[in-house]
Amino acid sequence: MASNGDESSPTASNSSISPPDERSESGDVATTRTDGSGASDGVVPSTVEDASGYGLSLTLVGGVLLALAYYGYIAVTGPQTLGQAIPGPFYLLVFALLFVLELFQSRERGAIAVVRATVLALFYGGLTAFAIEGSVYLWRNPSAALNGYVGVTVLAVSLVVAALAYFLYLAALESNAAGK
Repeated sequence: MASNGDESSPTASNSSISPPDERSESGDVATTRTDGSGASDGVVPSTVEDASGYGLSLTLVGGVLLALAYYGYIAVTGPQTLGQAIPGPFYLLVFALLFVLELFQSRERGAIAVVRATVLALFYGGLTAFAIEGSVYLWRNPSAALNGYVGVTVLAVSLVVAALAYFLYLAALESNAAGK
């Protein structure tokens, strides 16, 4: 162990060691004890684990869907109509599957879970519908994405927009939790 001269006494070198019943965090986070006592302001800092799993997956899938939905919007406002790629009842099936998956995935029960599942199903279902139309459009007209590497730019912007949307969602949840 390297010493800078200030840690000459054993008590000075052990002063940074916490008792076994304390958990010390680095930075400006208050120290809390495992028994729940200790100074804590109630705000838990975000970690890498907070941005993994279900939320990160939805963000990445949402970014790709958003990029394909862009081309779906171009297709629907131009050469084709919505429902040309696959029949309309399949889009309804996508909405239903997304609703059921989110409803059973939800940590909460009651009206909040139903509203959240409905909003997610409508948002991701709409993105999926336009993404399917966009995929078929790109299959038939690959030059729409390949000329000047426009597809790469659309994908990059879509991923940034999806990440910002997820970040804002987490910030809203955090501010709501802090307000309770």
